[in-house]
Amino acid sequence: MIVGVWVLYGVSAVAMFGWPGLVGAVSRACSGRSALDVRTGWTAGDARDLVAVCGSEGRAALVRLQLLDLVYPLLCGLALLLVAALLVRRLSGRGWRLLLVPAVAMTVLDYGENAAVWTILSTWPAVGDMPALLGGVATTAKRAAGLAAYLAVPLLLLAVGFDRFRARGPAQVGARASSR
Repeated sequence: MIVGVWVLYGVSAVAMFGWPGLVGAVSRACSGRSALDVRTGWTAGDARDLVAVCGSEGRAALVRLQLLDLVYPLLCGLALLLVAALLVRRLSGRGWRLLLVPAVAMTVLDYGENAAVWTILSTWPAVGDMPALLGGVATTAKRAAGLAAYLAVPLLLLAVGFDRFRARGPAQVGARASSR
């Protein structure tokens, strides 16, 4: 199951970010501007500027990106969550489970951001301040949670490795190395 999720996540990531990719299509159709949800944050002014510059071709590219973004956050969050959960199961102590929270938070925030972008696209040419404000905040929070989710995996790998090393004991590891 984990491999299947990672394969689907990889395919969707290539479709989204690879060349030419949907993110690149938005940039090309919108005078070099990035889609809102790939920025580190954005404001109502940024949203108004983007949808005004994009024109009908750019807005169509944004809609195609948003359609893929209906499944991409789930696949990304699930891929990270499954690997992290597999590693957490190998560790003693309940505190390690807290490292699962960022993947869930990132996914939820991404869908909140998507709701704001869909609202902006559906109400164009008017761009409401509230959806843009909430979407920009969700984007910034998603970035922070995403960083934590991605960093949780190598941290958990190190913890599992350290636990295994500790369980074997340094004397056994040294004895094994000297017998080779």
